[in-house]
Amino acid sequence: MTEVDTIPGWKTVVDWFGYPPNFHDAEVVSIELRRDPEASYVRVHAWRTNSDTTEQGHFRRDRHALVTYSLKGITSLTLSGWNHQNVLSELWVDRSENGYVLHLPEIYGVDGEVAAAEISVSIELFDPQ
Repeated sequence: MTEVDTIPGWKTVVDWFGYPPNFHDAEVVSIELRRDPEASYVRVHAWRTNSDTTEQGHFRRDRHALVTYSLKGITSLTLSGWNHQNVLSELWVDRSENGYVLHLPEIYGVDGEVAAAEISVSIELFDPQ
């Protein structure tokens, strides 16, 4: 078990995708920053990429979802590059001395990290249309 496994809601995310996602090519659709004691949110459109291909030759994608990270007690924040797409190379959470750090390395668009005392994650169905 890794430290991310202890984050409330993470098991539901793993169950939905069938494995722990790395969020490669996922898109950040919104970031909502709120002052304490309110939670802040990072919402990411993610999906499962399969090994079979479509008629167009693209890997088939399914299990689209909106994965929402809820952060409380933000202690530091570094964000840059917001645009119309915000594609991630991956997304991960580390434990820190004062809580957690959500890492958002970019391929295109937003890039950065958010450190907070508390973090949880939830998931809901998402229609990419």
